[in-house]
Amino acid sequence: MWAFRPDLSPRWDLLEEAFDEARYQWQQREYFFQSATLQPGQVAELHEERLRAFIDMLAHSASRVSERLLLPNLQEDDRECTGVAALALLAREAPHGLTAVLTELREGTPERQGWVAEALALSERPGLAHQLVSLLNPREQPEVQASALESLRLQGHSPGGAVLTGALAHPSPEARLAALRAARRWPRDAEAGLVRRGLESGLPELRAAALEAGLVQAQRPVWQACRAAAEAPDAMGRTARLLLALGGEDEDISRLVKLLDTPPLRPDTLWALGFSGRTAAADACLPWLEDPRLGGRAAEAFCAITGLVLKDGLLREREEEDDSLPPLEEDLRTPLTPEPDDALPLARASEVERWWSEARKHLRPDSRVLGGRPLTATRLVEALETLPMRRRPPLALELAIRTGGQYAVEPRGWLHVQRRQAAEARSWNGGAALRPFATWMSR
Repeated sequence: MWAFRPDLSPRWDLLEEAFDEARYQWQQREYFFQSATLQPGQVAELHEERLRAFIDMLAHSASRVSERLLLPNLQEDDRECTGVAALALLAREAPHGLTAVLTELREGTPERQGWVAEALALSERPGLAHQLVSLLNPREQPEVQASALESLRLQGHSPGGAVLTGALAHPSPEARLAALRAARRWPRDAEAGLVRRGLESGLPELRAAALEAGLVQAQRPVWQACRAAAEAPDAMGRTARLLLALGGEDEDISRLVKLLDTPPLRPDTLWALGFSGRTAAADACLPWLEDPRLGGRAAEAFCAITGLVLKDGLLREREEEDDSLPPLEEDLRTPLTPEPDDALPLARASEVERWWSEARKHLRPDSRVLGGRPLTATRLVEALETLPMRRRPPLALELAIRTGGQYAVEPRGWLHVQRRQAAEARSWNGGAALRPFATWMSR
């Protein structure tokens, strides 16, 4: 009688199908994270759980899968192939997967280095943080050091004050940018003077990151720099306008409203005003509700402040010319990013104005609301768990600023990690930190 022996050969058809499905989910990741309608729980179910399941299937298959499927795809000139292969190799227990990924990070083309870095940032491999810290030394390329810092930030592992200080003074702008983002996460490990020095950079992205990190450190000079940059048409200006909406006083909100008269600044000023929670900002959105290009954004901002839900008679159908317009100028900066404004509902201005004439009577002009409810610590954390995906990063930044970095929700990380981070923040009671930034920043 023959003894039963299971067939241990890999089912290549199923594994290749799993790889293709993981590639699709990786490709869709940016779309889901930019969604103007999907909430975190929906994205976790529609995207993240599926991606992680396919990665686990690849990671826990026979060793031959690495040689035949994962390692060749790691070196493909394709973002999705490289990213999925790197994630699966990092999830395998065998050390050769980690070695291959780190080799590609060091020796791959600049594009593949970036794709590998995306996977490293999301990997949950035990002991990976130690390996990443070892990359933060002068012998490594600046791009490698920057990738290691970014990955450590998303994983929540501080590189330490000495390493972060060195990175903030690094001659490479890539390394300094990553260091400023890490300083936002670990403000006590970052030297305040080096953070402020980022405001002198010739690169707008570096100056914008310095604004964020400096405000998490409660540096009053950085808040003053933020006010001074409010009319800049670059990345620093966009960040400054958002920060003024998040933490400004009445005069700062009035200034933002006036910037709607400047056409190049109008799209991201409307976006910023939606986070201000002020009735004056809601009033300012009304004239733009039926604008063919900005109507969706104006409605989104108005609803974010007031809590209005667009349905039935409040909705306006999208006309053909709305779909044929070219994307907003800011969308052209990132061609791989979808144009989420196309998915935004449009409002019927006359009906919204009628609703607002009654609803605004119940709101104090000098108070700040979020979705029509007074802003509290609980409400801010709750919003991070329930609002559409694209509205969450500014609120995560606000939480970091108001708590001095004590609580951080990384909106680009795994959603199950974000849920844990938000749960930790529920113990924060807000207090004086909920007032405008200028009233408590004194450093």
